[in-house]
Amino acid sequence: VFSSIDHAGRYAYGNQPRIAQWNLARLAEALLPLFDTDTDTAVAEATEVLQSFPERYTQHWTTGMRAKLGLTDERPGDSELFEDLLAMLHTHQVDYTSFFRSLSSVARGDAARTRSMFREPTDIDAWLHRWTARLGTEGANPAARADAMDQVNPAYIPRNHQVEAALAAATAGDLTKFRVLVDVLAHPFDEREGLDDLARPAPASFAGYRTFCGT
Repeated sequence: VFSSIDHAGRYAYGNQPRIAQWNLARLAEALLPLFDTDTDTAVAEATEVLQSFPERYTQHWTTGMRAKLGLTDERPGDSELFEDLLAMLHTHQVDYTSFFRSLSSVARGDAARTRSMFREPTDIDAWLHRWTARLGTEGANPAARADAMDQVNPAYIPRNHQVEAALAAATAGDLTKFRVLVDVLAHPFDEREGLDDLARPAPASFAGYRTFCGT
């Protein structure tokens, strides 16, 4: 929860689907005169579309999650596999981006990088066993699958501590960090030598980061 005014976590990551639907409802209210000249009819039309949002969102979310995990087919139990993973990442406070990027290494046969993210890897070992068993139900080539995963799981994202560092340096007259960051983020799926720092989570000293309206 980064916003300085969001004390209750209204816009926290886990609340995004619900708040997205709420925002769409406010947009629909503003557009009602364009839907129909009769208010009751306009409200009914808007409501019908808004009520379809949760199911449509879930469909898109599960499709995206399958791609991140190297899965192509829809199978029973996939939702539990996804939800159990997210709960475990939260419990162990594992970086979301780094974890998903590391899974292509597991798909290539090396789980060391992924396991190193957990203080006690027993939980992730059990989940990885379930995941690899699920992968085995599909006939994709392992190397091609891992390559495809690397095209949907970025190595680099605009992490707040890196953005702040680039802004501070630029304000002081040095645009080097800014230019490197912009170049890396233009090709976020391509890992590069010597830029490991840009892929790491924020250090503990960066805890408590807040943003403000208008920044």
